[in-house]
Amino acid sequence: MKNAYDDVVEKLKKHLELEEKSIRKYFRVLPKLKSGVLKEVLRSVLIDSIAHREILKAIIKVLSRISKEEFIIELEKIPQNYEDLTKIVRTLKEHLEAEEKTIKETLSIAEQVEIYSIREILRTLFEDEIRHHTVLKNIINVFEEYSKGYK
Repeated sequence: MKNAYDDVVEKLKKHLELEEKSIRKYFRVLPKLKSGVLKEVLRSVLIDSIAHREILKAIIKVLSRISKEEFIIELEKIPQNYEDLTKIVRTLKEHLEAEEKTIKETLSIAEQVEIYSIREILRTLFEDEIRHHTVLKNIINVFEEYSKGYK
């Protein structure tokens, strides 16, 4: 039986292959670089590529094998009890609050830098932090919605 997401999964698998290829190349290139700054920047791109790979693998797994109902059951396995769930939510909220100030400052700092490539890297960091923020908020919402079943 054809899964509704088969086409999407195939495209994501191709993207995953590209990420894996990039990761291998970064690992080969990094030791050859003499510039410490360039090495650090490229290392951060490598780390992002590794994160992208892991996210893609998880999404492919969900879309290729798990129905929406099974995904909800999978989510229900995460918290073990109300106390654990509360601690997870509190920790994530604390992280969000701490990160909010940094997010605002990053863009402001970027605008003060006259070196184009550095300014653009800082803007990219800002955009990444915004995305992380959104993902964390969504996770918190899922946990809070789920915790209603404990009350």
